[in-house]
Amino acid sequence: MKKNHSLPPRKQLPLMLRTLVCLLICFWCVATPNRVHADRPPNIVIILADDLGCCDMALYHGWVKTPRIEQMAKQGMLFTDFHTNSSVCSPTRAAFLTGRYQQRAGIVDVIVGSREPESGISPSVPTLPRVFNDNGYATALFGKWHCGYQDQYNPVHHGFDKFVGFLNGATDYHKHGAWRVGIEKKDVPGYSTHIITDRSIDFIKDNKNKPFFLYVSHAAVHNPYQTAKDTPDKRVEGENLNRLNDKNRARYKWMLEDLDRGVGRILDTLSELDLAENTLVMFFSDNGAVGMSPKEFRMFRGGKFSHYEGGHRVPAVAWWPGKIKAGARSDKLIVGFDLFPTFTDIAGLSKSNPDDLDGASFKAHLLEQQDFLDRDIFFGYEPKLGTAMRRGDWKMIVKEDTVHLFNLRNDPRETTDVADQHPEVTGAMQQAIDRFKSDVTPGS
Repeated sequence: MKKNHSLPPRKQLPLMLRTLVCLLICFWCVATPNRVHADRPPNIVIILADDLGCCDMALYHGWVKTPRIEQMAKQGMLFTDFHTNSSVCSPTRAAFLTGRYQQRAGIVDVIVGSREPESGISPSVPTLPRVFNDNGYATALFGKWHCGYQDQYNPVHHGFDKFVGFLNGATDYHKHGAWRVGIEKKDVPGYSTHIITDRSIDFIKDNKNKPFFLYVSHAAVHNPYQTAKDTPDKRVEGENLNRLNDKNRARYKWMLEDLDRGVGRILDTLSELDLAENTLVMFFSDNGAVGMSPKEFRMFRGGKFSHYEGGHRVPAVAWWPGKIKAGARSDKLIVGFDLFPTFTDIAGLSKSNPDDLDGASFKAHLLEQQDFLDRDIFFGYEPKLGTAMRRGDWKMIVKEDTVHLFNLRNDPRETTDVADQHPEVTGAMQQAIDRFKSDVTPGS
């Protein structure tokens, strides 16, 4: 007689239940992959371009298409009145990292490497990465630092667990003998943009199961204008790779497109690891354009090293699927030092903020499209450029005894000085600038 190997009826039910439970678990994991990270604090990723102006990007009606950053804007929020605190590198970064006016740290100009041994953000100054690091986040910076060349100012002393990059303001894109891995000077082979992107992706993968704060600080599109093919052995003797000319303009375009591809790779990694809905990504530039764009695309007056809008109004996009309304747009005046309180607010870490931040959180504006406060904003770059100020649509630039006033609503290109036509506005804003300059002395 053939044996019956089936289970007795009373034992079949538990087996069926176990099978059903397994199927339900599998369905839950597939249907809600991001639930794994739902109770974890959000990740923060900052992607900072160098010397990239609004006029360089088709996203702002400029001349170079950046499809991945454009996609970010379609899926997130595009900023039209976002500013860095300065029109040059070091002060911008100091303000963003400390949440305060850069003058308070004594950094109002570019730090010129080893020639300025006493210039840098003191390790005693509270910084954004330190707040996240002190609250259990893995933290990393890959790329450009430019907030102090000496070892005492190294990013690892400011809350970064990992640092791979360069300390000064610019680098050859292929020769990296002066790069650092932590404190150690070490040659890091490869093309700068690719190294920075690759290291960032590796960091995301390594920390996918815990909250992280990642600062992706690109060299691109700062000079020298070198593509991945412009290796030292292929360069033409005597060719100037820093000059603004047609040949370098083609290189510049490729560099920006390559940067865009790197941004896309980071976003794709977040999506592939089911981290996108738990990660805020902020893209912006450290100052305005350097003049590579054809003249017909230059929407603002001035550029890098300028107090006009073209010097510090920069491209900016925030991306957080499921949290930021797709296609949102902000026309509010927001500045680099606002990122410090905004990111800590989003992460629930505001209690760890210093009491004296100058920036303000725009969390509700970002996530709920609520209005954002109106306030005076100052762009000091003394003594070279004087001081600039925004008060609503009014823009003032003061240098020594020279005063210019513009109305940006009527004159976004700042072509017509109306200081004499509005003496009350001019006087009030001059007084505000005087108060600002006396208030932001180093250490204040």
